[in-house]
Amino acid sequence: MAADWTLRPWQAGDDLAALTALLHRAYAPLAAAGMNFTAATQTAAMTAQRLQGAHSWVAVRADGTLLGTITAAGPFDPNTQGWAHALPWFYRQDVAHFHQYAVDPACQGQGIGAALLQAAEAWARGAGHRAMLLDTAMPATALRQRYARAGYADIASVQWQGKAYRSVVMVKPLATPAPTETEPAHHAATVRALWASFQARDWTAARAFLADDATLFWRASGEHLLDADAIIRVQVIYPEGWTLRVVEVTPMADVDGRGGRVHSLVEVRHGGTCFLAHTLWRFRGALVAHADETWATWEAPPAWRTAEAIGAYRRDAGQP
Repeated sequence: MAADWTLRPWQAGDDLAALTALLHRAYAPLAAAGMNFTAATQTAAMTAQRLQGAHSWVAVRADGTLLGTITAAGPFDPNTQGWAHALPWFYRQDVAHFHQYAVDPACQGQGIGAALLQAAEAWARGAGHRAMLLDTAMPATALRQRYARAGYADIASVQWQGKAYRSVVMVKPLATPAPTETEPAHHAATVRALWASFQARDWTAARAFLADDATLFWRASGEHLLDADAIIRVQVIYPEGWTLRVVEVTPMADVDGRGGRVHSLVEVRHGGTCFLAHTLWRFRGALVAHADETWATWEAPPAWRTAEAIGAYRRDAGQP
């Protein structure tokens, strides 16, 4: 490590304004080239928001001057970060990602960026993540080449809302075997992305996760939807006003040779009613092939079920 700077974790009480200014300086050339990266113009409040729940490092001089930074985190939450719904990789529980990665233009070429990236990757390995993910602008050729030299490879492209460019998503395996799109962890991430796509009313994104001949069985009513387009169409025509929340998504072993399985539990509020859906998803390759779904509704228990009668008993507040 160079003698005039050191690497350390970001600490509460560090200067958010200085960190934000550093990001602005580092991303200014990209902004000037027409690529409106968030970090080029974000406020200090947004910087603080992007640090929450994440792990960040800074390169500093002895006098405290910030020279570089990187922020890494685990998977996004499909409920609070539904904007990522088009790409299941961001919802994988075993994949980390990094952002707010910057080195002051006056200090580039000193190994600061490499040291920051190594720190983020070391944290990800230590936390049990099998890969590190990033996204950057497709026109940012120099950045993409730098990431490729560091071991990152393109896996997808995506158009994020509000961006003037299309993004390329790159991944670097941190463990062996490398993650794939046909294993249980990715199937579970796909289900999270599918539910988040429904909540976003992004029917095109949702349709992309379904095999053309995918089927859906509503067990309680005995209804069958016989292809992927029907599965999407019934969502489109469903009366509006509902809000969906993913409670849990769990990958399951393939015990009968019929393809990967995932269980999900979601909560749907519509008017004054709360519905619950348990779904057993089946996969063929990376796509949903079948879903077996059972719906229930919040309801009051019968009068005989009381704490006085049972003993160790309670009921959630807010239930009807």
